[in-house]
Amino acid sequence: MSFDRKSLLGFGSSTKTERFDLQGSAKKDGPPLRRLSEAKRDDPLTALERPLVISKEMETAIRMQIVEKHGKRLWEEKSNPDFLEELCRDIRLLLELKTPLTSLQMEAEVDRLLHSLIGWGPLDALLEDPDITEIMFHRYDDLVVERKSSGRLERYPTQVFREEEELLRLIEQMAASMGREFNETKVELNTQLADGSRIAATHRVITPDGHMLTIRKHRELLTEADYLRYGSICEPMLQFLRWAIGLSRASGLVSGGTGSGKTHLLNMLSHFIPEHLSIITIEDVLEMKLHHPFVRRFLAKPPNHEGIGGFSIRDCVRLSLRKRPDVIIVGETRGGEIIDILWAMNTDHPGSWSTAHANSPRALIDSTLPILFGKADEKYSSIERNLMIGSALDLIVQVKRFEEDGSRKVVAITEVVGTGESHQEQIRRSCNVKQIVPERVYLQDIYVFEPREVVNGKVVGEFRWTGYKPERMIRTWLAKGIRAEEIERIFFAEPIPV
Repeated sequence: MSFDRKSLLGFGSSTKTERFDLQGSAKKDGPPLRRLSEAKRDDPLTALERPLVISKEMETAIRMQIVEKHGKRLWEEKSNPDFLEELCRDIRLLLELKTPLTSLQMEAEVDRLLHSLIGWGPLDALLEDPDITEIMFHRYDDLVVERKSSGRLERYPTQVFREEEELLRLIEQMAASMGREFNETKVELNTQLADGSRIAATHRVITPDGHMLTIRKHRELLTEADYLRYGSICEPMLQFLRWAIGLSRASGLVSGGTGSGKTHLLNMLSHFIPEHLSIITIEDVLEMKLHHPFVRRFLAKPPNHEGIGGFSIRDCVRLSLRKRPDVIIVGETRGGEIIDILWAMNTDHPGSWSTAHANSPRALIDSTLPILFGKADEKYSSIERNLMIGSALDLIVQVKRFEEDGSRKVVAITEVVGTGESHQEQIRRSCNVKQIVPERVYLQDIYVFEPREVVNGKVVGEFRWTGYKPERMIRTWLAKGIRAEEIERIFFAEPIPV
């Protein structure tokens, strides 16, 4: 598969333009220029707010000469400070020859052309803004961003792209950089940038208002200390999960809505896996970063435009079972692979985890998982399905994003007690029920978060222990040397306010 570099860089048909020998001028010294990382200016107008001061034809001619001189160095050496300074000198020289500009205009145009040649053009300013966490182009001239400081969506005050074709060229360039295509036949793009930011784009063929682009910026994965500092979890709950995964080898699912922080929490939970175990991670977009001595990674691959050559999450799960893993971690479960994941948990791969979309542990069991089972080629009765779920899962960790302040919290840690068909005695003891339904998967909350009010724009509430103790895990902890008084401390009687 080949891509036309000139079209991706925004070049039209070749025209006769005044040319200058850049090769011969490369050794001439120019005025010192700031590097790309130092692009902030004292000028009150940002690069996105400045009017276009050179014609499109002139910009095309300059870009053509730069590409002809430097070629693949634009991609291979774009992190080299010396090369960036050389590139800036060449751009400045060409601009000086072609048009008179003030010093501020010159600096702005050099920076804009530099970003378009080695970065993502007008998107770079948004990607480098640490307060912006999500970028959503409803169309080329309608941008909405989510800010970390407020946790809310807001319309961006300035227009980023000057025309729709500029947005299209950028999406095509993103696709080409990852070996993908984006056109009228491949109307959606799901990939990631080199820094881990997730890209989701749709072509105007299926979005009549114009091309749409959503970028969920990569965020540094949180540590245990970060979760405690942000009030996303309390210390006793964290200790419970540490023992459950590290000592009891509990398997489970992290459940939550879109953008609730499921993958971040899954990555943090993976730190509790004992270091002597072998782990295989499976993702469709690389997000997790495990600090573990024995980690292998699989990355699902979408099919090409002919519908062939793909390797799905389910294919990766099945292949991983032949690689002798002790633990399998799947970034997100969206389809029939749930059967293979639960099968792995049931067949000597305890401590395996994944994530799924659901608004509560009960909704996960009664709604999400049956739908995922229905996407598989194999068909199971409701009893067979629930028996598999009840025997494979030990815990469900529910996370939620509160729209009032954008905070994310662990709102429930729930034990999967079992299925009425095969765990009757345990269900009677744990759930205090008299009539057991054979087909039902029984759950019991251990910890919950209860929001109380919103104070100064922040959600205020408390973490609470429900009074339930998971007997099977406690027996394992005692057998592995944890003292009874240490165990009692994680079951706190007084709610913990946050």
